[in-house]
Amino acid sequence: MAGVVTGSYAGVSAASVNPALMANSRYYVDVNLMGGQGFFHNNYAYIGRDDYRFPGIFMPGYEFNMHEKEYGQGERPAYTVNGKRPKQMHINGHVSGPSVMVAANGHTFALLSSFRSVHSLRDIPYDMANYFYYSLDFKPQHGMEYEHRDPMRFATLTWSELGAGYAYMFGKHNRDRWAFGITARLLFGHSASYAWVEHLKYFTPDDETVYVRNLDGEAAYSLPVHYASNDLQNPFMVRGMGAGFDLGLTYIHTKKGHSDMKYRRLCQQRFEEYKYRIGISLTDLGWISFGKDARKYEYDNVSGLWEQVDTLKPYYSNLEYISRDLSDRFYGSPEGGLTGRQFNMYLPASLGMQFDYHYVNNWYLSASFRFPLLFARSQVRAPASLMIVPRIETRVFEAGIPFTMHDLRHPMLGAYMRFYNITLGTSNLAGIFNLTDHYGFDIYLSVKISFVKSRCKKKMPRFCADDFRFREKNR
Repeated sequence: MAGVVTGSYAGVSAASVNPALMANSRYYVDVNLMGGQGFFHNNYAYIGRDDYRFPGIFMPGYEFNMHEKEYGQGERPAYTVNGKRPKQMHINGHVSGPSVMVAANGHTFALLSSFRSVHSLRDIPYDMANYFYYSLDFKPQHGMEYEHRDPMRFATLTWSELGAGYAYMFGKHNRDRWAFGITARLLFGHSASYAWVEHLKYFTPDDETVYVRNLDGEAAYSLPVHYASNDLQNPFMVRGMGAGFDLGLTYIHTKKGHSDMKYRRLCQQRFEEYKYRIGISLTDLGWISFGKDARKYEYDNVSGLWEQVDTLKPYYSNLEYISRDLSDRFYGSPEGGLTGRQFNMYLPASLGMQFDYHYVNNWYLSASFRFPLLFARSQVRAPASLMIVPRIETRVFEAGIPFTMHDLRHPMLGAYMRFYNITLGTSNLAGIFNLTDHYGFDIYLSVKISFVKSRCKKKMPRFCADDFRFREKNR
């Protein structure tokens, strides 16, 4: 969301990248009314550039062009990639709720709310991806034994959050400024699941038989469905609670010397123009403990045989049967793999670095880098990314062209525009306008109410007010 979190007009939205950035905002009050983002990207399946039309895909009743599967029966809208590189997928949905930021003489306070859903699938071997997409109909792999010793990771997490933020400008010396920021959030978990496979060795002689020779891994889930029927329950039900934190530090080199003036009115505060600023942050440090309808399974050096797999399809339509059948085949008991009814899910923690350079007049150049921090098996993963954004920035209008290296492998070119307090943008123009094959999409929107520093409503001069009271008293 480069157009929302980048620049001196980012306001309260900058807290999601680095809470310290709020301390150097052009706003003394910034109110986020609503905002949202939808992002998807993968490196295995794609829709051909001539097979879809934007924005028609968001219209009711839109139908993708279908084509027959290369293996097996049925039709699919997507084609697949033949490369042997491990397959990845990332989905991120983010709805920013009502939030507010108030700046007062070097201190900035914020109240935050949002709804988030993150899904990550990492390091899936090519053969496994083929079977996920084509099932066992992928005949080129029949009769071959595969062994994978590099961990495979799958995780999903959906949650709401309420938080408070604080940023403080300190260390003023000549043109140097330092700012520190922190946010603390209460997390309400709605659903979660993960699977972590450390070692897998399997053999598929045909499209009806699977022999797992060895499996080491674990899995857990707490989902808003009836496990025996897969009927949907309330998706906003709270199934777990937790806490999250963000920390940030920025160095700001201003164009003029510092001022220690204390302002009586918030609107009198002045924005200190910077030549450049550098930030570092730790975001999404936290966890959610799930205990409602939670199941956790562990598989330690187990093996199992599936014959006539096609006859299992009616039964493998619900989680209850799948979980019990796996335990029965691996351990000889339907509850053999069940090890607990509570588990922790960890947020997509990341280390971030930000740089923003004021080139000349209203032209800026910013860069940011994000690196995922992995410390748990049950953790959704944020993709690594590098982003460079040239932009023009004024109070009324802002526009930028972000260049992003998603996962440090996949280049994307985007664009955004802000008119007063309404921002619309994307990081993937090519996918939207059919310039390339469609491996993913991204679009975001933000609507705010903001009040700019150094803009106060004119008040009656003091001597005029005194003179008016004197005339009224002696009338």
